[in-house]
Amino acid sequence: MPWLPAEGAIAESTLRGVGSVARAGAHQSGRNLYSGPGHRSGVSASQPPKTYISDLRPSRTATVEAVVARLEEVREVPTREGGTKKVRNGKLQDGTGEIGLVLWGSEVDLVEAGDRIRIVEGWVKDYQGRPQISLGRTGKIEKLGGTPEGRSPRAR
Repeated sequence: MPWLPAEGAIAESTLRGVGSVARAGAHQSGRNLYSGPGHRSGVSASQPPKTYISDLRPSRTATVEAVVARLEEVREVPTREGGTKKVRNGKLQDGTGEIGLVLWGSEVDLVEAGDRIRIVEGWVKDYQGRPQISLGRTGKIEKLGGTPEGRSPRAR
């Protein structure tokens, strides 16, 4: 689903080539307020805008670009079904702050300390009074350029 402003926010848009002001919520008609002629917002219709770590709030999805500042060792935790699942905690940093990172299952091997990454539609939650981000159910992780040891960036 494309990113849309908060309900009731006013967004400048050009619908059918005619300048107009439309209220968010018009997406219910199937129109994307951020595409088409007159598009000036710099917001991609296919990707939500990047958020800085200092702006992340719990109980929301977010797209963030940051550096993996550190990673703890992979550990196994028991599941409700009686099995175990891999989990790995770490920290992400950008120029505005840091946030806890939690990787589950096969995600634990996707990044290394020092990697520059983008998390798209990651889930931010509050855990023991501190914010943390994970891929949640729909998030994706991408490696960006500038990775350590000259490795080529790969999307995962």
